[in-house]
Amino acid sequence: MKTATFNIEELSNLLIKRWKTILLFSFLSTVAAGGFSLLIKPEYTATTKLLPGNSVLADKARLMNSSIQHLYSFFGNGDDVDRLLSIAETDTSLKQVIRQFKLENYYSINEKDTLLAEFKALEKFKKDIWIGKSVNNELIIRSTHQNRDTAAAIANYMATQTGNSLQAIWKNMYSQIGLQLDSNLNALKKQYLLMTAEQNKEAAIYKSESEALLKQINSFKELKIETDIAASTTPAAIIVVEKASPPAKKSWPDLAVILPLAALSGMLFSIVLILASNQPRTF
Repeated sequence: MKTATFNIEELSNLLIKRWKTILLFSFLSTVAAGGFSLLIKPEYTATTKLLPGNSVLADKARLMNSSIQHLYSFFGNGDDVDRLLSIAETDTSLKQVIRQFKLENYYSINEKDTLLAEFKALEKFKKDIWIGKSVNNELIIRSTHQNRDTAAAIANYMATQTGNSLQAIWKNMYSQIGLQLDSNLNALKKQYLLMTAEQNKEAAIYKSESEALLKQINSFKELKIETDIAASTTPAAIIVVEKASPPAKKSWPDLAVILPLAALSGMLFSIVLILASNQPRTF
């Protein structure tokens, strides 16, 4: 049994002969795609770019090496970007954005269960944002919304929220260090009071131990003061390179992408239709 096939010459001649049909299908597909695009509510994408603050300015080196603090760069490295990225992507951070901009109403979610409604809004919101980093170690936040002003506001809000969250972590760490210093300081003071009350040791030994305790107490007091200052003057966690602004052009539907694809789809469909409607010659 012979297989029915087209040869190349026959196929070329057939397509050249039916070029008007191919052109018509391509034109109709393009017009239909363009008309359909007009019915879609446009969406806008706003972008903000951030650099991380140098975490070294907020760690123990800030306390122990305050004399060389001015040598540290204000900008962080790739690890600092990853840290900001992980904070920005957490569900906790994204849920705050949902509540702030009432995105449950925007996504038309009608659920009596508040937690379930927030969960559904979160799933949709994740499709409308993109958080990543560039080759230059910039944190990039993109937000898509049907309102151009809201798109920019969401991107900027997420940037500010991410920086505030990291600063809150730094302050909490300082607070814990301060509590530990207070505990150690109180223990040393009690020890010193007990030593003063007893005074059963020789004068030389008592003097040596009491001076050592006083030195430790003063050292802890200085550390406590420095910790309190550091907690109240935490450095910027983010540095805004480019603030998001309302975009002038819509990001979707993108006619530059849709129309060529529609024309190509119409052309391919017409070719398949032509081949299916013509019996191939066997040889």
